[in-house]
Amino acid sequence: MITQPFQKRAFDAVAGALPFALDESKVSVTDGVAYVKSPVKVHDYAVGVMAVYGLLIERIGVMRGLPAQTLRLNRRLSGLLLNSGQMQFMNGYSCFLDTWPVGPDNGTFRAKDGRYVTMIGLFPHLRDAILDYLECANSAAAIQRAVERRTAQELEDGMAARRLPAGIVRSLDEWLSLPQGAQTAARPMFDLEQVAGGGRRRLGPARHRPLEGLRVVELTHLVAGPTVGRMLAEQGAEVITVQAPTGDWVLPLWLDVNWGKKSVLLDLKGQLGKARLAKLLAGADVLVDSYGPGSLERLGLDVATLQALNPNLVYTRVSYAAPGTPWADRKGFEQIGQAVSGVMHANSVGMPDPTLVSVLLNDYVTGYLGAVATLAALIEREDKGGFWRAGASLSRCATFAASLVAPLEDEPYAPCTLQDLIDFGVDQDSPLGTFTRLGPAVEFSATPSAFDLPITIPGAYPDHTSWSEAAAPAVLPPLQQIPSRLARLGAIRNFVVGHGIEDRGDGGGVLSLASRSLFELVTAARRAEASA
Repeated sequence: MITQPFQKRAFDAVAGALPFALDESKVSVTDGVAYVKSPVKVHDYAVGVMAVYGLLIERIGVMRGLPAQTLRLNRRLSGLLLNSGQMQFMNGYSCFLDTWPVGPDNGTFRAKDGRYVTMIGLFPHLRDAILDYLECANSAAAIQRAVERRTAQELEDGMAARRLPAGIVRSLDEWLSLPQGAQTAARPMFDLEQVAGGGRRRLGPARHRPLEGLRVVELTHLVAGPTVGRMLAEQGAEVITVQAPTGDWVLPLWLDVNWGKKSVLLDLKGQLGKARLAKLLAGADVLVDSYGPGSLERLGLDVATLQALNPNLVYTRVSYAAPGTPWADRKGFEQIGQAVSGVMHANSVGMPDPTLVSVLLNDYVTGYLGAVATLAALIEREDKGGFWRAGASLSRCATFAASLVAPLEDEPYAPCTLQDLIDFGVDQDSPLGTFTRLGPAVEFSATPSAFDLPITIPGAYPDHTSWSEAAAPAVLPPLQQIPSRLARLGAIRNFVVGHGIEDRGDGGGVLSLASRSLFELVTAARRAEASA
């Protein structure tokens, strides 16, 4: 059972959006000291959502003929996984290999009226457009001078008109007073709708794992969308992620969220790419889409077309703002979600300037919610058939997070250390080397949570890759992941001890990607290694 109040609130909010009841007695939670030092109770938020995910996986397993199971979660691990990208290592070294996405255009700045605005460039085309709008150079000082020429509302409206990601740092009350905030808060935690009935495709019996034989196509980017497919692959689904031949890769994030998948490159603006995608979709169970608003429609893949291709498809949409809300056409990222919803405000009580929660809570938890919505649709489809729409949004996720707040001093905190990798880490070999990462959040009593396929690079599979026709083996093959040997042997080289690293490049925050405090920690670690 879930008894901790914040975990219970999160569980009830998510489970309450389901069209059926769950047996909460199958869940047990091991308590653990939080490592995220924040009034926002992100560890407990993650536990509550992942408990629903685990119960849905168990329900699908039983539905497909597998034995009933119990499941266990660990509070500390659930919070650590919200920074899983920062805790992944390739041959002992951090996977934060490229620094080009770290720039001052990802930051929070004070406007003319004293309010703060958060913006994020991240990719060259967004960075250049932001700098063009601000008419300034790409330095923290230059951006601050440019931002001070306008009010916060002028900046938010002006950048939204140019489809640039930015948002005012608001309190939760301010957010709820806006039409966008009020409509977001009134929505369920995820979207679930049957668009049409009919069709004969079902999952049918399973031999070893709850999601074996499930076919998933991904058209996703960055974190939240790919996390949906990652969570399905962890339970045995076959996931094919489709990427454009050229694009803006953020390698550390790619290596974190694409475990267990086959990655193919397809030019979806060309006839060959469109034809091969259509063939994949015709044989799929699920399509996960986290492209920008209207992108699939511009590719000729509106809902009517998808339904014609596959009348039994579950179409899962992951977005910044929920469909049908005033901001549905806006672009946003983790940081913008934290800023506008009240999360950043709640996290910054007692601080001189607004500061992000030090984990990607919106990205990962929204991905979890997208997985929950997808699983619920699959359960309903097994009985009712038809075409289903499912979805989750960063802003809905953030709005609920902003309500899970308690005084900072109400509990103790312990920074992440190498001991966490010893306790929770796993090693798994890949063509790129041995990866050390955090193990799965949910431990089931009978079936494993593990990836059948290792991490690769974009396009590692040929563009004619299709669905496997092989039946499940008579005996479940050995797991590819093992408790981390590298961590136990002390072979992790550049681990940063701390309470998480804020995703901002303007030099602000307590410990962020470009802050002096981070460089001081790295320097101290180097000295300690040299003297060892």
